[in-house]
Amino acid sequence: MGIQISSNDKKIDICKKVKDSPDFEEEFVRGCLEEIVKQREELKAQAEAAELKRTESLRQKREFELEKMRISNAAEVNSVASTRSENSKNRFSLKNLMQKFDAQVSDISMYLALFERQARTAGIEETEWVPQLISLLPLDLAHIIIKEPEEKMQDYLNVKEVLLDRFKMKPETFRLKFTQHQKKTGALWPEIVFELRNYLDGWLDGLEVRDFENLKKLMISDQIKRRVAGEVKEHFLDEWGKLVDPLVLAGKIDEYESVRSSRKLHNVRMPERKPLEKVKLPSPRKENKSKFVGKSEHQFWKNPTPKGNWRNENFERRKPAACYICHSTEHLRPNCPQLRKDKPAEVVNHVGMSDSTENLFAPYMSKALVNQTEMSILRDTGSSIDLVSRNHINSAYLTGETVWIKQPLDKNFTCLSLAKIELQSPVFGKIITKAAVIDASLDNGIYLLGNRSAQLIEEQRKTPNLNAVVTRSQKLKKETEASAVIKPPPQRPSQTAQDENPSIIVAEELVPFPLPQAEGDTNRLLKVDSEAFASEQRNCTGLKPCWEKEREGKGEFVKKGDLLFRKNKD
Repeated sequence: MGIQISSNDKKIDICKKVKDSPDFEEEFVRGCLEEIVKQREELKAQAEAAELKRTESLRQKREFELEKMRISNAAEVNSVASTRSENSKNRFSLKNLMQKFDAQVSDISMYLALFERQARTAGIEETEWVPQLISLLPLDLAHIIIKEPEEKMQDYLNVKEVLLDRFKMKPETFRLKFTQHQKKTGALWPEIVFELRNYLDGWLDGLEVRDFENLKKLMISDQIKRRVAGEVKEHFLDEWGKLVDPLVLAGKIDEYESVRSSRKLHNVRMPERKPLEKVKLPSPRKENKSKFVGKSEHQFWKNPTPKGNWRNENFERRKPAACYICHSTEHLRPNCPQLRKDKPAEVVNHVGMSDSTENLFAPYMSKALVNQTEMSILRDTGSSIDLVSRNHINSAYLTGETVWIKQPLDKNFTCLSLAKIELQSPVFGKIITKAAVIDASLDNGIYLLGNRSAQLIEEQRKTPNLNAVVTRSQKLKKETEASAVIKPPPQRPSQTAQDENPSIIVAEELVPFPLPQAEGDTNRLLKVDSEAFASEQRNCTGLKPCWEKEREGKGEFVKKGDLLFRKNKD
C-alpha cells in the first residue's frame, strides 16, 4: 500500500494511516480478518479434540488396569475362602467363642444376631451355621430343630423362623419391643442402639419390608393402628400384625364401622316385662263392720290396676343435683361453704406478724396516737421516712407532695404521696412530721416510724420543757421582753377554777418541730421549667384527689394556667 511507518507510531496511528490510504478497501480487510479468525478457531477445535481423545484413551487404559487388579484380587480372596472353608470345621468352633443359650437370661433374637455376627467373623459358611447353632442350644430347642424335615433343617433361615415362633417372636412382638424398649441400668447407649436396630430388623423382616415404599406404608399403617379404638383391634386380632398396606387397613376399618352402625340402627328394643302386682283382698271381718260394703266392692272392681311399675318409675325419675357434703340442691360440692377455708393471703414485702414475730418485735413496738387514732408504732431503722396506710388519714392531711421510695425487694422506684402526721405519746410527747401513704390493701394496723421522725423525737427529748409559776409582776416583765417564748395555754372548761385566782398563772412552752425537708439537690429544682413541672403534676397519682377537689370547686386548691396551687391564709 506504500504506507511509511516510523518507530514512534502507535497502533492507533497505524490504523489511521491505513484507513486514510487510497488503496484501503474495507470489505477486503474485513474478509481477511474473518478468515484469520476462522482458521484460528479450527486450530483450537482440533487441539481440543486431540486432547479429549488422548484423555479418553488414558482413562480406558486406567480402567482396564483397575479391572485387571480387581479380578486378580477376587481370585486370591476366593482361593483363601475356599481354603478356609475346607479347614473351617477343624479350625473354628463357636463353642469356644460364645456361651450356650439360656432362655432365662438371654433374648433369642439378640442371641441369633450375635451368632450370625460371630459366624461371619469366624469365616464359617452359612451351610455350616445350623450344626454350629444346634451345639449352642439347650436340648429341648435342639429337639425342635431335629423334628423339622431334613431339607428344611439345613436351611438356617427356616431354623431361625422356627426358633422365633417357639418364643412367640412375631412381627408385632418386635414392634412392641422396638417402641417400648428402655435402657437398662448400667448399660451404655451403643448397646441400646444395637438392640433397637435388631428389633427393627426383626420387625421389617417379619413383614417382608424390603424397600422404602413398603417402609412408608408400614409407618402410615402403624399410625392408623394407634388411633383406632380397642374393639377394632380385638376384632382383627388374628391379622392385626400382618396388615401393612394402609389402604387395605382403612378399608377393613370402614367396613367394620359401617356394619356396627347398621346393627345399632336396626336394634329393636324389647318391651319391658311388667311384674304382676298382688291385689290385697278385703278381710271378711272388715266387710261386716263397714257401712258401705257394696259401694266399696263396686269401686274396687271399677278402678283398674295402675299401669307400669311405680318402683321403676321412681328409680328412673331424674333427681335434682345436690351437694355431696351438705346435701343441698342450691349448690354443688365445689361451691359448698363447708369446704371453704379462709386461708391468709400471702403478701410479698409486707409487714405482718405472727405469734413468733410479735415476740421479736415487742422491744421495738409502742402505742401512740396517729392523727388522734391509736395505733401500734414499729421502729424501722432501715427506713428514712414514715409509712402509714391510706385507711388512717383523710384527704385533708395530704400535703400535695410526693416522694420516690425504693424497697429492698424491688428494683423500681414507687411514687407515694406525703401526708401531715401528728404523733402523740406519753413517752415522747407530741411531734408533727410527714409520712408516705401506702395503699389501703396493705394496711395491717402498724405505723412504721422512720429515721427522720426518730431524730425529731430525740431532739425533743434533749430540749427541756419549762413549766413556770410566776407572779403578776414577773408576768408583766416577761411580756415586755421580745425574746419570751412562754405563752399561756388556751382556756378550757376544766381550768375555770384556776382562772378565778389571777395571782398564779401556769404557762407551758410550745416547742415548734420543723417538717422534714424533701430529699435531693435544690439547685436541680431551680432548673425545672413550668411545662415539665405541670406534666409531672398531671401524671402524679398522689395529686388525683387534689385535682378532683379543684374541679369541684371545693377545698383549698386552685389551678393557675397548667399548674395546681394550694391556698394558704396568712
